Amino acid sequence: MKYRIVIEYDPDTRHYTATVLGLPGLVVNAKSEREVMRLAKEGIHFYLEELTAEEPRFPRKSKLLPAKVVTVDL
Repeated sequence: MKYRIVIEYDPDTRHYTATVLGLPGLVVNAKSEREVMRLAKEGIHFYLEELTAEEPRFPRKSKLLPAKVVTVDL
């Protein structure tokens, strides 16, 4: 299964943050883009392990919906 990871860089803190679309609450933070990707992949594996360990509440096979990431200026 494929997951989309959104990576953001904060120049003030010099950290990268990654969120995984479709997995609510999965957010990781690291000093490098490489590290944040590694943590995101580990997080996905852990998240899915936890879902399968619980009482099934969601369908195991879900369709990946198309997503669009945009930036807006206010």
